Amino acid sequence: MTEESAAEDLTPTSLDNRSMKLSQYVPLWWAAVIVVQSMAVAFFAIHPQGALNLVQVIVASFLGTLILGLLFFLNGFPGFEEGIPFAVQTRSAFGVRGSIIPNYLRAVPAIIYLGIGNWIGALAINTITTTLWGFGNLQVYFVLFGVLNLALAWYGIDSIKWFDTLSAVVIVVLLAYTGYVVLSTQTIPSEPINHPGSWGLPFVGFIAAVGGQLITAALNISDITRHLDTERGATNLAVGNLLGLVPAYLFMLLIGLLFSVTTGITNPVEAIMAVAPSPALGAAMLLFAILAQISTNLVNNLLPPTHVFQDSLDVSWKQGLLITTVLSFLSFPWMLFTSALFSTFIQIYSAFLGPIVGVLLADYWIVRQRDTDVDALYDDSEESAFWFVGGFSATGIISMLLGVVVSLPILDLSWVIGLPTAFVAYAVLSKANFNRHVVRSTNTQGVQSAKGD
Repeated sequence: MTEESAAEDLTPTSLDNRSMKLSQYVPLWWAAVIVVQSMAVAFFAIHPQGALNLVQVIVASFLGTLILGLLFFLNGFPGFEEGIPFAVQTRSAFGVRGSIIPNYLRAVPAIIYLGIGNWIGALAINTITTTLWGFGNLQVYFVLFGVLNLALAWYGIDSIKWFDTLSAVVIVVLLAYTGYVVLSTQTIPSEPINHPGSWGLPFVGFIAAVGGQLITAALNISDITRHLDTERGATNLAVGNLLGLVPAYLFMLLIGLLFSVTTGITNPVEAIMAVAPSPALGAAMLLFAILAQISTNLVNNLLPPTHVFQDSLDVSWKQGLLITTVLSFLSFPWMLFTSALFSTFIQIYSAFLGPIVGVLLADYWIVRQRDTDVDALYDDSEESAFWFVGGFSATGIISMLLGVVVSLPILDLSWVIGLPTAFVAYAVLSKANFNRHVVRSTNTQGVQSAKGD
């Protein structure tokens, strides 16, 4: 095996070459979902910033996290059972050429989130150095933090896995201490508790926001599950997501909620320093933000677009990392994260990604019934079973667009509407052999259709 293939490529990961134990998978997700951005999700939901009261935010956080865990589990099967990454998984539903559409729709928010993560990490470092030693340079820290992430991801899933596994314990301890400091030094005001709030659209909208924050990771979960040990079968996948995602993400949301009601500061880095009993302890607490951003960037923001660039541009893992990093520098994250556009950003991208998840779930579970021709997925010729209509699946693309169309007018619900719409549309159009009808109507010759469509 060459150094490059050992790093990370797109070929199926065999059962004998699964490098990640369940004991590593769980803390990897702890480290990946405990992130400052998740704190911000709850910041804008609770009164006075939002429409909900304390109980409603807690209940919605719990429901949203459970739904997200189910999506992780169901969409993780292609990677877990077949060893294929997300960039290849999409060929089954969207076609050999059409897969570039969902792949880049996933890559764009990942690159932006990478920029945001690097910016938050730079903010934390700058706060530490200016507080303790009186100097700092936010722009320099921003670039250096991005380069550090690049270096840690340089050797693929192995370096990512070990960093996230080791950092998970430190992150959880620091975050728990941060929560303890808030509870012991701050008073929870009565207004967010007594506020009547709403169990209607704002409540469902916050569930959508909770899921929308990580619908990105639910989409390309196969990039990680393809490395998970299969010794205990699907139990590993179920337990891994139940213990890895649900408690960690819920904990992060509640910590963000705690900071929101006690400080009223919408910038998480500033909020951490505001509750710190001393500058030194504040700096120690901000170490959480630094580690959390790195671990999340590695799994959720560097890995997906790099695979997409490998697939679409035929570049190596390391070349893809460089492209992703440079683009993240150009995403101007300081303009997005520090404004009200952050919530809108989540709603817009989840309005596109939710329907893609719906299409992939319908394709794998309903249409193909977990029986995908993996060898054919890697055939990009016109003879491929996944060539469909000139390399594009009209069934997949139209189903996704239907999900997007019904989502965009009601952005507060976004993927909650779009995902089931696209799921049903794909199942119905596939049953009706829509791709074949398109081929016949356009008089295309020699085009094959995949089994079940």
